[in-house]
Amino acid sequence: MNCADELIRKIIMSCGAVNENALRIIMNEYEISHKSTELAIPEDGRQKAVQMFIVTKKVEGCSDKTIAYYIGVLKRFFTEINSNIDKITADQVRYYIAIRSERDKLSKVSQDNELRVLKSFFSWCSAEDYITKNPTTNIKAIKQEKRIKKPFSEVELERLRKAAESKRDIAILETLYSTGCRASELCGMNRSEVDGDEIIVFGKGGKERICYLNAKARLALSDYLSERSDDNPALFVNAQKPFNRLSRSSIEKIVREIGQQAGVENCHPHRFRRTAATIALNRGMPIDQVQQMLGHARIATTTIYAQSEAESVKASHRKFVV
Repeated sequence: MNCADELIRKIIMSCGAVNENALRIIMNEYEISHKSTELAIPEDGRQKAVQMFIVTKKVEGCSDKTIAYYIGVLKRFFTEINSNIDKITADQVRYYIAIRSERDKLSKVSQDNELRVLKSFFSWCSAEDYITKNPTTNIKAIKQEKRIKKPFSEVELERLRKAAESKRDIAILETLYSTGCRASELCGMNRSEVDGDEIIVFGKGGKERICYLNAKARLALSDYLSERSDDNPALFVNAQKPFNRLSRSSIEKIVREIGQQAGVENCHPHRFRRTAATIALNRGMPIDQVQQMLGHARIATTTIYAQSEAESVKASHRKFVV
């Protein structure tokens, strides 16, 4: 399959009904090729170090998306900082972050993400004896504005449930809330992976975990699957032929449109994940079990996702501070 055919197939899968002939006529005016992910880094020890670092990350189970991000950051860094790998200083790393921030208007989150890649890379280089001193050792993480990202209230959840019109959309909402899964995990689910009140979820890095379906999610899935006439193994598919597996962007669009219909602002799949964690903690679920439910490698990440609601803190204050 050539690049044009592959792109057409992906557009049709993502967008549904598309006039393929019209698309081919338009695309005939362009030359299409795959985006290169080759490591175009000057040879002086840097190229070998980066290649082996990427190999290490692949062995550790990092996703293709994460690997591509690492490659992009390191490409940009070594294009901007033209120094031998063992001569790079902390000031050069700080300069790179500063110039990226100023020139490309990076947010604090994006700046810190790129810094974390560089810290990981140079820490690995130091451990593997590519360099004698890690230039990022004394560079602190970039401070970000700490804004509490609110979960849905229980009233908002009910409004979303009422606004979802199709059995498929209801099942999507209930599964997102019950499992606390990511949108990317939801679109990867298969019918065969549902077993009673359990469902197998493949998370970041291909890590497998079992998530649980509450009564509403089980009933919603049963209603939805009973009306399916296709033989696609995917748990969630497009509403029209050829009934392709829903993509992440499709799920995000469905949830966003339900939110608009319900009058609930900032409605996206990840907010269901935060809501599941927060409600579970507020009702007494141990944080290590919430961590397992969400598939977090570090419990610190779980505490970021699950902020106690103000009303719960208020109730606890009345109970304990007397």
